[in-house]
Amino acid sequence: MNKIEVSNCKELEEQTYKTILKNGLEVYICKKKGFKKKIGMFGTKYGSVINEFVDITRNKRIKVPDGIAHFLEHKLFEQEGANALDLFSKIGVSSNAYTTFDHTVYFFETMDKFNEGIELLIKLVKTPYFTDENVQKEQGIIAQEIKMYDDDPNFAVYFNALRAMYNTNPVRIDIAGTVESISHITKEYLYTCYNTFYSPQNMFIVVVGDVDVDLTINLIEKNIKLYEKDYDKNNKIDKIETFSQEEIKDIAKKEIEQKMDIYMPQLCIGYKLNIVTESEIVKRSLVCDIISDLYFSKITPFFEKEYEKGILSDVPTFGYEGTATFAHAILFASSTNIDKLKFDLCEYLEEIKQQDIDTEMFELIKKKKIGELIRRADNLNISYRRIIESSLNSFDIYEDVKILKDLNKEDIKQFLNLLDVSKQVISIIREK
Repeated sequence: MNKIEVSNCKELEEQTYKTILKNGLEVYICKKKGFKKKIGMFGTKYGSVINEFVDITRNKRIKVPDGIAHFLEHKLFEQEGANALDLFSKIGVSSNAYTTFDHTVYFFETMDKFNEGIELLIKLVKTPYFTDENVQKEQGIIAQEIKMYDDDPNFAVYFNALRAMYNTNPVRIDIAGTVESISHITKEYLYTCYNTFYSPQNMFIVVVGDVDVDLTINLIEKNIKLYEKDYDKNNKIDKIETFSQEEIKDIAKKEIEQKMDIYMPQLCIGYKLNIVTESEIVKRSLVCDIISDLYFSKITPFFEKEYEKGILSDVPTFGYEGTATFAHAILFASSTNIDKLKFDLCEYLEEIKQQDIDTEMFELIKKKKIGELIRRADNLNISYRRIIESSLNSFDIYEDVKILKDLNKEDIKQFLNLLDVSKQVISIIREK
């Protein structure tokens, strides 16, 4: 019998059950009573920023080509003579996969084929099939994907900002890698990464929906056993060792500009920050979400002034990204008068550090955010993202609800003071 931990959130009227199987695999089930749709996810704590590690099968330190985590995602959803999307479609289930900086996830959504979906999901992830031929074919497909994103101004302005911020951290490189880097990926590299990072103790399964908790855990365990002959014998948990080049505190470059065929110039103002872990990551994300509404929404004097001058038409967005290896805040905006907008935003960002925070506005926005959390509890995608973040960063599943309720003006002020001009970068995409 597996030991089950239960996390409750009265505000969201939601419970999440967690157990760890004998092989170290984490299983989370978010119970959503009355919901018809169900989501099943199989993920690994392996993303694009991990490119140097100890090969768990040979106990040897190696470095792999950039983009291999994303490449592996593509290949795992392909079996001999079959594509995963087609296999899921045949049983009436929609599916997909994605790779981020720090994790990769394969998932499906269904109304009434949940058991079949779980069985197929586990089979696909647990039975890799790599050959020289299918790796070479995929290199061409992903190279086209990389070129397509290179032509996307939103993508370009963002990654140029990261390249300006970071000197050596792999976060500065496209998650898919480069056309050059993926040309060096081989089936041997793929099996090495798979055997190291797709080991059970580095993975998680998340289920969201109105399912029976015990039956679902038993279903998952039964199917995992089919692909692990020593499941009941091997309780040894292998430690995964990863390495990263030490990133200096200074930014790499103050400003990057690029010209593209666009109708609306794009701007990113980024700030390289100190790294924090666990619940502080959640707190910073919530603080930036409030700052975005407090200083850049349509009800702010700044937006009204810039709109009347014809500089702004869309609302700028301000957000935080961080893991155990990088941390930054980025402001996105667009304008036909990009130089004037850049000047006004940089000046405004310095001004708000000195201003007192409007108490009434702060409390109003905070209540709005709490309300949004409660409303979004009906969104199954929000529920699984919360669980994945909890698994990756080892904090309580409902940490965001607790932190948001306790946030105060001083938390906003402290974060604004972290936005150091010496750590500020500018990324601009201009029209040709």
